[in-house]
Amino acid sequence: MNRQFTFRVQWLTPLQEQFMFSLAQPQPRFVLVAILLLPITTLAQQEETTLPDLWTLENSIQRVLDIAPEIKTAEAKVNARQGALQQAGAWPNPTISVQSDDKLGIEDGSGGNDITQYAFSLPLPLSGRLSHQKAIASEALQGAKANRRYQRLVLEQQTAMRFRQLQLTTANLELAEQRLKLADELKAATLRREQAGELSKLERLRLGLVREEAQQILDKAEGEYHEALSQYRAYLGLPSTVNLTLTPLRPLESVPPLATFEMNLADQPLFVVAQHRIGASQSNVKLSQASRWPDPVLSVFQAEDFLGGRRQKSIGIGLSITVPLWDRKSGQRSQSLAEVREAQSDLNSLRRDITSRVRQSYIHLKHLVQQATHYRARVFEPAREVLDLTNKAYLSGEVEILSLIDANSTYFNAHTRYLGLLQLAWTERAELQLTAGRSSLNAEQEK
Repeated sequence: MNRQFTFRVQWLTPLQEQFMFSLAQPQPRFVLVAILLLPITTLAQQEETTLPDLWTLENSIQRVLDIAPEIKTAEAKVNARQGALQQAGAWPNPTISVQSDDKLGIEDGSGGNDITQYAFSLPLPLSGRLSHQKAIASEALQGAKANRRYQRLVLEQQTAMRFRQLQLTTANLELAEQRLKLADELKAATLRREQAGELSKLERLRLGLVREEAQQILDKAEGEYHEALSQYRAYLGLPSTVNLTLTPLRPLESVPPLATFEMNLADQPLFVVAQHRIGASQSNVKLSQASRWPDPVLSVFQAEDFLGGRRQKSIGIGLSITVPLWDRKSGQRSQSLAEVREAQSDLNSLRRDITSRVRQSYIHLKHLVQQATHYRARVFEPAREVLDLTNKAYLSGEVEILSLIDANSTYFNAHTRYLGLLQLAWTERAELQLTAGRSSLNAEQEK
């Protein structure tokens, strides 16, 4: 019995096109489109609702670690090394051969071809080659894991740089808005004197310059803020529709002792990668020594021949060994030994450079923290006090407007400089943590 199944395409009105089976009910296209778009809309809404209301350095870093393609690349390299380790211990495959000829047919006069031999051959890795290959693959796997950890630290440092830059530009933008507001208030306060003709031309020109300078500073601050915001959004993969609120830029109160950063330098990921490279090179030396003698091949065969006037079968065992008369892999061994020395020298150079960079970065960080503290106490706070006193003196008629303008400019310049010192201290700390191999997260570092 032949059965026929039909699939029909039915075109309805231009506003109601559809595909349907013979027993399906027609559905309008807009309903189908709405059904298809519903999961996408739901996922987008869920993603927006899961974003934090206040962005800190910690949740910014966690966001980057969750979406960064560099992490996926590092994970893929680890998985590749795991596959290589699994393959490194695999025995070589056996060989099965079958031989067919007309030898027996010629001997007994029957003619035709017959299978005269079966053979089974297996290389025997008796030199320890497989264990050395596994050791090399294991060192490569551990090096890939250490490199994955270092990649996480790099992402943390890059996130911190963008986070601190956005904090700085946000604070500078707020300060520029205050500066412009104060310039407008100052100009409005002198309007009565200007109408009464009590304001000199110099004072009038100076007020105009102060207001224009404040506007230029605000325009620059807005540009820098939007640039930093764009970089931050792009690095965190945030849509432009999401409003961002960051924690304010605060002083770095204290710095841990230098020993805190030096005590675990042996676990610095770059050190670990270099150490595993040495281990792989040393195992490669052993592999080159073991490879001087190729694997012997064990063969088991069954042959059929014409003996004593009749067909007879025989079974035999064979062992073939390659004798290294000329190629003794001496060049390969010399190359492996040189690679060991190279890897050891690279580790020593890396240890020297990183130790020096940690100490230098620590000294710079301490200096920035001390400088910010000193600047706040000796410049920023006095400038604020001078501005307050000058405002009161100007309102009471004790000083001229030019003194108020100078106090205003001194205060805002000091405040801007102070914010810059805070940002430099935080970015230097992020660089120090990367160099020392320390995570910025409170959670335990991934090993």
